[in-house]
Amino acid sequence: MSELAEFPLDDGLPVPRRGRREILDEIALAAPNLVKLLYRLMRDPRVPVRRKVLVGGAGLYLISPFDLVPEMLLPVLGQLDDLLLVVFSVHYLLRGADDDTVAEYWDGSQDSLELVAALLEWGSELVPAPLRKALSR
Repeated sequence: MSELAEFPLDDGLPVPRRGRREILDEIALAAPNLVKLLYRLMRDPRVPVRRKVLVGGAGLYLISPFDLVPEMLLPVLGQLDDLLLVVFSVHYLLRGADDDTVAEYWDGSQDSLELVAALLEWGSELVPAPLRKALSR
């Protein structure tokens, strides 16, 4: 029996709060794993096609010269609508895959997956409810 087995991983002590810098570093480290996860989910037949189409549509919207909110007229809001659409579509895709499939394809730690999922959920909540409802039908 190893020495590590004697010590429980969760000792019930409070986890110290992470600073913004630590969270941003973790997100940066999780980004390549998120790209791989998205690629794998887009190819997986277990994930509903409608959810894949929304991600593909969001990608096309990003590269399209047409915008609902033009970046030239409203610089910050113009990029924000693009970001929110991508965040919402990725969150929608992840929700469409079961937890086992996501865990099978995720290369990072469970902590970083939970952080990414929480950020995507938070970001998708910023999309106005009528638009969220229309996109997720």
